[in-house]
Parts: sequence; C-alpha cells; structure tokens
Amino acid sequence: MLKKSVIILISIILLASLVLAQDYKLEISTAQEIFKAGENITLKVSLLDSDNKPVRGDVNILIEDAERTKRIEKIIPSNEFVEIDLGEGTTHGYWHVTAFYNEAEATSLFTIEAEESAKFELEGDKLIIVNIGNTKYVKTVQIAIGETTSIKTPKLNVGESISYRLVAPEGTYNIKVTDGKTSLERGNVKLMGTGKAVGVLDESISQRSGITGGISPDEEDEQLLNYLRNNSFIYIFILVIFGAMILLAVERRFRRKVFGK
Repeated sequence: MLKKSVIILISIILLASLVLAQDYKLEISTAQEIFKAGENITLKVSLLDSDNKPVRGDVNILIEDAERTKRIEKIIPSNEFVEIDLGEGTTHGYWHVTAFYNEAEATSLFTIEAEESAKFELEGDKLIIVNIGNTKYVKTVQIAIGETTSIKTPKLNVGESISYRLVAPEGTYNIKVTDGKTSLERGNVKLMGTGKAVGVLDESISQRSGITGGISPDEEDEQLLNYLRNNSFIYIFILVIFGAMILLAVERRFRRKVFGK
C-alpha cells in the first residue's frame, strides 16, 4: 500500500514538472490596425502550447502609449476578443501592447488616429474654446456677431483653452461659431456697448498688452484695443470735465452762502 502511494506521488510530481516545463507561445491580434480617438480597443491574445494547440488561461497584458506616459494593465482570457477602454487622454500615434503568461511574452502595435477637435462654450460675452481632441488644435474658427464675421486661429495643446471677448455696440445679437466641423449658435445674446466696434478680442492679450507688455496682438485685436483705449480716454476726459463743472458749481454756491456774493 505504501509503495503504491509513493508511486502515485512520484507520478503527480512528474506530471506537475511536465506542466511547469511546458513551453507556451503568445500571439497578439487586434480587430484593426488603426482605431479612432475614444474608440475601445478590440484585441485577442492567443495562448498556444508547444504543439500549437489553444490553451485556456488568464493572460496579463500591458498597454502603453509611445512615450510610456500612460499605462493600462489588465488580465484577460486567452483566445477570445475583448474590448478595452483606454480612457481619457489617449494621445494619437503608436501604442504598445505586451502580453505575459508564465515565461512567455509577446508584443504588438496598434495606432490611435489623430483627432483635431474643440468644444465651444458661450458665457455672457465670453467665448471659450477648449481642445478636446488628442492633438494640437490649430483650426480656423469663424465667429459671427450679427452680420459681422471675425476669424481666429487659436493654437491649443491637448486640454488647453482660450477665451475671447465678444465686442459690439450695446444690444442683442445672434452669435454663430464654427470651425467647419463643430458649430455653436446662440440667439439674443446681450453684449455691452463699445461705441461702433464689432469683433472678437483675445482676453489674454488684452490683459497682457499695453502697460504690462506681453504678446503682441494680431491686427484685428490691435484695432479693437486701440478703439477701446481711444474711447476710454474720451469717456474719461468727458467725466473729468463734467466733474470739474460740478466742483466749480458747488464752489460758487458755497461762496455765495459765505460771502453773500
């Protein structure tokens, strides 16, 4: 009886040794070579034994972008296609996927398509453009205030935004914004008075130019800034004259009360 048990134990050990010593092969395949931004990645990891027969098992995979700044680790079943969400911030270009099972390892590539895309938001008289794509946004944006159209070409890195102030005489206007792909339309938008100037002013430029220095505005911004500055000087001058007249009138009334003249 003891001898039989020893034989069984030895057989189990030998069988386990054979299983552990088994050579495996991994092969990675994707449903397509190029995926769109935001699209789930569909891939399969084939696990084969030394006789090229499929083996069922859990395979570890690591997905990384080209610069190795984003890492996604998963455990997936072998020999079947699975969908994987890369989440937000998926940069365009090559991505690496590596599969691991025991001592076996395999690597493959797939590509994320570049998408130049932006989101437009309107808050009062402020237009905000946000780069929601996965590459630099440099599209030409047309901004219509009533019948007047201005053109801007913002240069935004992924996730960056810029705001523009809509300038027009006081009143309500229909606002239209488009880059040829994304559009925004708003009716009855109230804008404050600025004389006769109509256009779009980069708020960051208006804040950094002039007294504080900074980036030079483009021609349209320069014209609007000059117009607003000139009108500001005129308004201030009028206020000063008006204030002086009030002070002079008060002084004369005071003199009459004190000196009876």
